[in-house]
Amino acid sequence: MTKDAEIAAKVVRLISQLPKRVAVKEHLTPQETNFLKLLAGGHSYASSVDQLGVSVNTVRNYVRSIYDKLHVHSKSEAVSKAMRAGLI
Repeated sequence: MTKDAEIAAKVVRLISQLPKRVAVKEHLTPQETNFLKLLAGGHSYASSVDQLGVSVNTVRNYVRSIYDKLHVHSKSEAVSKAMRAGLI
């Protein structure tokens, strides 16, 4: 096998190992998407309150709604699934 063929085989193997894009049936609101982008950027729930200019209760509602829509149970799961789905 030539060097180019070896490299091509490695690339194909690596691409096949990437996580598959996931489908999300329910759409997130623009506010929920902005909130998820903040979380993906390393913001906490508390700092997201300041960044978004909303109340703590509003952020709690975003969290509950996002978890329900994405069928996840944690911030890291939500960010991961949103990224794999191409939402953020």
